[in-house]
Amino acid sequence: MQRHLDGICAYWTCGRISNAAMEGFNNKIRHLFAQAYGFRDYEYLKMKIYELPAMVLKKKLLSSCT
Repeated sequence: MQRHLDGICAYWTCGRISNAAMEGFNNKIRHLFAQAYGFRDYEYLKMKIYELPAMVLKKKLLSSCT
């Protein structure tokens, strides 16, 4: 905890700002890359990344039936 004390104090003194939104957006980009393996057109990939904030991604949950 001592190593992270500066970051913890900064969170509380800077208006409780976190990088959760950035982490969420990075996860959306990773999901896009996994779904679109093999894009050959860089401009199309860039367009899809710009389109990501408007998209709603849902993970498929596998249910085990007994």
